[in-house]
Amino acid sequence: MSAFANDLLALLGALVVFNVCLTASAIAIALPVACLFAVGRMSRRPLVYYPVTAYVNVLRSSPLLMIMFWAYYTGPMITGAPTSAYTAALIALAAFEVAYFTELVRAGLQSISAGQRDAALAVGLRPSQAMRFVILPQALRRMLPSLLSQSIIAFQDSTIASVIGVSDVFAMTNIISAREQRPIELYTALAAIFFVLCYGLSRLVRALEARVNARTAGAG
Repeated sequence: MSAFANDLLALLGALVVFNVCLTASAIAIALPVACLFAVGRMSRRPLVYYPVTAYVNVLRSSPLLMIMFWAYYTGPMITGAPTSAYTAALIALAAFEVAYFTELVRAGLQSISAGQRDAALAVGLRPSQAMRFVILPQALRRMLPSLLSQSIIAFQDSTIASVIGVSDVFAMTNIISAREQRPIELYTALAAIFFVLCYGLSRLVRALEARVNARTAGAG
């Protein structure tokens, strides 16, 4: 096997071990929190609505790079406990995605007709149960294409973690490039890997979106 092939295997290994795992873990944390925050964004209680709205607006208005630096350098100063680069990147990416997922889920919740909630209450469900078992599952199905699109963006954003020392695929490319002195081939290969993955996923999202739209139109 050639040296370049070995380098590509190293890049793919770093991509799976760090970027894919980092993104999947961040989404697994962010989505449940976003569902709660989306309900909070629709709450009529000021003590719930305003803090959640402030969080969403602040995080959506802040660059992810700044949030990662804050989590890595400032977080340990506040908590008094050291934080690894990977943990800081995970916290930052999850916190960042919560803000975006919240708005997507909120839009999905608002797309469900009020009659669904009324019907759920009429059969004896409590308001919290109506939200959990009737409204939220329908909203998530409708917003699945948008949630997946945002997940692809989160995967692309995961490369920012290299700036705080996470040995992700971008950092691995820098290391190999400095050692092998083949920056053109390596960075072109990295760009091609991301293009194939993200374009393929985007095509799947489009197909899923068309299917969801057709099902929604049929139900209407």
